[in-house]
Amino acid sequence: MTAVTQTRWEVGGEFHSPVETPRPFHPWPRPAVWYALGRHAVEALVDLLRPRTLWLPDYFCHEVAVGWEGLADVRVYEDDPRWEEPRWETLHAAPGDMVVAVDYFGVRGEAGWEERSGAGAFVLVEDHSHDPFSPLAVASSADFAFSSLRKTLPVPDGAILWSPRGLDLPPQPREPADGSELKLAAMLLKGRYLANGGDEGLKERFRRLQIEGEERLARTSVAAASPAAREAVIGGAPLPWRVRRADNALHLLGSLSGLQTAEPLFEEWPAGAAPLGVVLLFESHEVRDRVRETLREAGVYCPVHWPNERPASERVRDLSARVLTIPTDWRYSAADMERVASLLHEAGTR
Repeated sequence: MTAVTQTRWEVGGEFHSPVETPRPFHPWPRPAVWYALGRHAVEALVDLLRPRTLWLPDYFCHEVAVGWEGLADVRVYEDDPRWEEPRWETLHAAPGDMVVAVDYFGVRGEAGWEERSGAGAFVLVEDHSHDPFSPLAVASSADFAFSSLRKTLPVPDGAILWSPRGLDLPPQPREPADGSELKLAAMLLKGRYLANGGDEGLKERFRRLQIEGEERLARTSVAAASPAAREAVIGGAPLPWRVRRADNALHLLGSLSGLQTAEPLFEEWPAGAAPLGVVLLFESHEVRDRVRETLREAGVYCPVHWPNERPASERVRDLSARVLTIPTDWRYSAADMERVASLLHEAGTR
């Protein structure tokens, strides 16, 4: 696969195609079931196990949570990426209930789930979408684990479900999801856009395809990962990409020393971890949005994990309103991180 030679500078946004996939690879767990979306893994498990109650952390992707409310009685327990572990007194799961635990940003240490989920207390499902090969994912003893691969890999869709305990998995879906082909076309057009130095008409086309593809994917029922997604990562996940992501995060954090408008949500992580990005907590919602827009105008596109559009605790609303994730993935160099840091410092003085 020939890589795109990038002539237009930008950071963040969805992945482009084609890209080179460097060796060595980290092999995928086996056996496993491959889905179009991470949410499909949980939906398939609910259909298989029929839990009475589905427990989710209160700090979670609310769009996904809303989609699961028709599957089971959805309840929340208190958890937060700033904590070492959930507030266990808020989790009242009964035998047979399903509990989703999140490895926030791929940097969480062992949070005490193993001793609480043993002996059939409840079905534990770990979400490793922010790093499918974090130390927590590799050493997992959960009943089930899943990862939405398009969060860290250049695929138009794709998610994987496995059982660290070797439990029976749902059947493999056969048909891919509607919208996958549009996302793939968008990735190819974005690759051309980056290589050609940035044609605004081309950008409008790939953005339109991204949005339409995402809307179709969001409406789809449980489906398989597309052939394009499976083929792109058939050998596994490239280990050099995880190393680059961690190195970039360290470099950016070092360059952000003295930043006036925000502080890192975390500055260290377990050995072997590769954080999804550098997560900043701004002093207010207004400052976060102002800095985010300034970065966007400079070509730095930063996601929010996660926008909160539902009733929630004051803690969750406050965190959602002030947090911003700065991409540090394998597409970027140390020089790119220094440029991003310079933009953040400059935005903080306005």
